[in-house]
Amino acid sequence: MASRRQFLGGLAVAAGTLAACRELPADGERPSIAGARVLDKTALEDALLGSSYLGTGGGGSLSEARDLIAQDLAAGLTFSMIPVSALSDTDRVACPYGLASLAETSEDMQAKLNAVENPVEVPVQAAFEALEKHIGQKFAGVIMGEIGPLSLAEGLSTAARLGVPALDADTVGRAVPEINQHSVKVAGLPLTPIGAATPFGDEMIVGQLGDPTRAEDILRSIAVVSRECGVTDSPITGAQAKKPGTLVTDSLTLAQNIGRAVREAKTAGGNPIEAARAAGDGYLLFTGTVSGFSWKDEDGFLIGTVTVAGNGAFAGQTFQTDVKNEHLVARRNGAVIATCPDLITIVDLDSADGIVNPGYSRGQTVAALGFRCDPLWRSEAGLDVFSPRYFGYDIDYVPIEQRLA
Repeated sequence: MASRRQFLGGLAVAAGTLAACRELPADGERPSIAGARVLDKTALEDALLGSSYLGTGGGGSLSEARDLIAQDLAAGLTFSMIPVSALSDTDRVACPYGLASLAETSEDMQAKLNAVENPVEVPVQAAFEALEKHIGQKFAGVIMGEIGPLSLAEGLSTAARLGVPALDADTVGRAVPEINQHSVKVAGLPLTPIGAATPFGDEMIVGQLGDPTRAEDILRSIAVVSRECGVTDSPITGAQAKKPGTLVTDSLTLAQNIGRAVREAKTAGGNPIEAARAAGDGYLLFTGTVSGFSWKDEDGFLIGTVTVAGNGAFAGQTFQTDVKNEHLVARRNGAVIATCPDLITIVDLDSADGIVNPGYSRGQTVAALGFRCDPLWRSEAGLDVFSPRYFGYDIDYVPIEQRLA
């Protein structure tokens, strides 16, 4: 089964150095954009750590994300970032990400892959280049698909390998279960044409979708039959990218700010969880120990619950989240206190890392934090595809600040 923007980290990491040596497409030159800010090792680590908070339990493994970036740095790659405002109106940018099977690779699938003479090491990059060729224009930058550890690392790595900057923007402002939760789509712009590539050497262009929701079904099915699928969608112009509501802007900076706050608090012997909460202008929802969790695979998604028994100020209370890849609904003592599209995240108190589902152990000491979503998700169009009712709950969306008032 496959999950939106979740990656086969081992393959991605192993391919990192090899991909750094790939040549760019021969036709045309990439635009050069002034004012790009270089991201050094510390800035990258801060961004990855902060993304584990904004990832709301999804977005892929933090340890695999760190490994991927470390290998790219060792290979001599340079990472850079630009604000959306730096784009010219005629520039084009696009959003690369990966879809991967969460199930064990079958013997039959592995045999087919082993039989491929020259397997594609990094399908995400192949999809990006295939879409460039299709539209006949080199992309000036990379839109982050979502803010979650491995999702973010893949976007940053793709940009670095191609020698283009990452935009300080993404399509969600957090991690999400489905392609349907996509700001470009909510803004009324087409995700198409979409480039797709597999390890088997398949390259595809989805020129048109009968309905925008079909992107999730079509691309996920490719990942299921191919083990993984690299995707690049939303080849929008600079003018479109700069229009308010098209992208969640400054999201990479926010991830860096949260990660830096955690790092500095740990160094100073302070409270890293409170530092993260303050940096993200969020809310402490709960503290306690993990008392239970349950998981199942359903139609390509990780479905489950996490239950926490309270301690400290929350002693004698209970906290539970419902998960579809990411945390969607949080209840304290049975009462709903936060829902998507606002952010709900659970953090390990020992490491101060955000926990990626399903990485829990009973007795683990944790804190739950909540953050406000980007305003675009509170619009009618945003809530149509990203609200409790969209996921089948009989719960109206109420902003987190109102639920906690």
